[in-house]
Amino acid sequence: MKFSVLGPAGTFADAAAKKYLSLHPIKNVEIDYHATFDQVYQAVTPDGIGLLPLENQLDGFVLATLQRLQVADIDEIGEVTVPVNFGLAGKVSSLAEIKRIYVQFKTEGQCQKLLSQLPNAQIITTSSNMVSVEKLQAGMTGDAAIMPQSQLAVQDFPFKLDNVADQTDNNTRFIVFKKQPAVLKLPAQPAAEQPAKFKYAVFVTPPTEEVGVLYQILSYFAKMHLNLVTIMSMPTRRKIGIYSFYIEISGTFDQEAVLVETVKKMTAVYTIHSLGLYAL
Repeated sequence: MKFSVLGPAGTFADAAAKKYLSLHPIKNVEIDYHATFDQVYQAVTPDGIGLLPLENQLDGFVLATLQRLQVADIDEIGEVTVPVNFGLAGKVSSLAEIKRIYVQFKTEGQCQKLLSQLPNAQIITTSSNMVSVEKLQAGMTGDAAIMPQSQLAVQDFPFKLDNVADQTDNNTRFIVFKKQPAVLKLPAQPAAEQPAKFKYAVFVTPPTEEVGVLYQILSYFAKMHLNLVTIMSMPTRRKIGIYSFYIEISGTFDQEAVLVETVKKMTAVYTIHSLGLYAL
C-alpha cells in the first residue's frame, strides 16, 4: 500500500507520515513522495492513503487544503501533529548579502520576523521546504533558503542561522485520508472505563445568506452539547456572500447517536459534505 506525502524525504510531511505510522502500524506500506500537495492528492490510489497539512500554529489553516476538502470525496481516518522549526542557510557571509531567498509557501508566514530584516531580498516561493534546499544547492552566491532546522546539520553552506521561525513552539497538524466518500459512522468503541474520543470534520453550506445563518448552524451543535473545536468560512464560488463553513466537532463515543441524529436534521436544511470521523 502506498502512503502519498509531500517529498522528497526530509519534509515535515515526511516526518508526519513516519510519526503516524509509528502510532498506527500498517503492514506493507511504502511512503510515496510527490513534488506538490496537488500531486499528493492525485496520487492516492483506492487502496492507498494520503497526508495533507491542515493547520499551522503560527500561520493558521492551509487554504489550499481546505479548498481541496471542500469539493473532494475523501474519508479522513486520522490526524498527526509534528513540531516544526526552521533554520536559514545561504551562500553568503551575512544576512545583508542575501539577494534571493527560497521559502516554502506556508513557511513564509511563519518566519516574518526574519524576512522583515531582508527588505531588498527577492522572495522566491517553493512548493516544499526540501525544494528550497535543492534550489539553494543549485543556486549562486547571494542565494539563501529557509529550511527545516534539522537540515542545517547536514547541509554545507557558509552561513547558517538557527531557529528563525517567529516562535520556537510551533506545530503543524496533518490529516490522513482515503480517497472515498466519508460515511458518518463511528468505529467500534474500545473496551475501556472512559469513552474514547473522536473528531468529526464537515462542510456545512446554507442555501442562502441571511441574518443569523451561522448562529442557526451552530445552535444545532450547542443544543446537543457537541463540542465545536474549529470553524472556518470558505466562499462557495457560486455567488459573493454565500459561504460554506468548515467545522470540526470533538466528542466521546457515547455521543454517537446524538451526532448522527444532529447531522441528519441538518441535512434537511443545509448541504452537508462529511469529511470523516476518526478516533483521537
